[in-house]
Amino acid sequence: MSNGGKKSIRINKTYLILGVIYLIAFVVRIFIAGSITGHLTDMGCFSYWGEQAYNEGLSEFYNGKLFCDYPPLYIYVLWVIEALRRAFGIVFAMPAHLILLKLPTIIFDLLSAYFVFKIAKTRFSDKTSIILSACMAFNIMYILNSSAWGQIDSILTLLIAITAYNIMNNKLHFATVAYIFAVLLKPQAFIFAPILIFAYIKSRNLKKVITSLLIGAGVFVVVILPFAIGQKPLWIFGLYFGTMGQYAYATVNAYNLYALLGLNWIPDSEIMLLLPYKIYGYIAIVGVCALTTAAFIKGHKKPGFTFATAGLLMTVVFTFATKMHERYIFPSILLVLAAFIFSNDRRFLYIHILQTLTCFANCAYILHLNYKNSYDLFSPFVAIVSAVTVFTTLWYIKVYIQLYIMNKDNMPSKYLT
Repeated sequence: MSNGGKKSIRINKTYLILGVIYLIAFVVRIFIAGSITGHLTDMGCFSYWGEQAYNEGLSEFYNGKLFCDYPPLYIYVLWVIEALRRAFGIVFAMPAHLILLKLPTIIFDLLSAYFVFKIAKTRFSDKTSIILSACMAFNIMYILNSSAWGQIDSILTLLIAITAYNIMNNKLHFATVAYIFAVLLKPQAFIFAPILIFAYIKSRNLKKVITSLLIGAGVFVVVILPFAIGQKPLWIFGLYFGTMGQYAYATVNAYNLYALLGLNWIPDSEIMLLLPYKIYGYIAIVGVCALTTAAFIKGHKKPGFTFATAGLLMTVVFTFATKMHERYIFPSILLVLAAFIFSNDRRFLYIHILQTLTCFANCAYILHLNYKNSYDLFSPFVAIVSAVTVFTTLWYIKVYIQLYIMNKDNMPSKYLT
């Protein structure tokens, strides 16, 4: 048999194995999705937002009749889900409806696993790439988030990962569009803005930057336009600022530094050592932006920089900023795994594992409490998970400084980010 034939058989075998892995992961998720209602508040919002969009039309969706703090992009998806529910006569809030509501995120879970395979193939063997992809397909936090809880964080995460990947390959137009979609999905996407700003600076191509910004602005306007009819000119910015200003607490069930200090659901305006908690949060945000800027100046050409930076931004903000919810660190799980793939620094892999475990422990416990309609403001469990989160964040910062500011490594420069 020719070498070409052997290669074809090997490729087909690789994708057959992946297909089996993804099929099993899909079936597991569908079973869980239909068996568990999900987070009662989030699933209720998604259900009624879809119904509102379908009944009132997109132009009337943000008319104030129903509370909604999400930007417009996912409302399109919820409209389609509601249309399908009615077309197939699916009973509201029954297992088939739950599966339908969770299906978009389940699909993005599997796309994320395939994304890991594709980027791993640039650095590792087929076998290692399959293993990494399988680990992503069966990542316990991903399964919990999409199939049990019913949230859409894996969609946001993959959009940010696509943004980072296109930045890495100097495709500013695609990176900008992916980022705009992320912003239109969830306001948390603003946390990742520095990686795109760094990309614009690095390009040193003003024309390319301007065309990227214009394309991004065009996509933004097209997506929000059906919702904008009858709204005030700057209504969309009011929506974003309103969403980001909600939940003015030191932490909202996020097991981070503030939870470790027993400050869960404590107003972030309260004083500690002469300053309100929220000021410490702002200092952390400014600090991580300064740190990543220094790393950009010193080491932006080093492998894994963009993914490591994106993950660090989310990790530090989650751990040290106020107003954080339990799921907000979720994007770092994929981003830090990608940083491991491109940098080949195993410390990123260990951080990926720790973040998976702490995020799972945090969110599984909150979902459990949600069913009991109760809160755990502070307990040994909260303290342990919070302490591990803080430790992991500090370790991440140390690794990041060593690699991208102090240049303490001997990695090859084939894959520059």
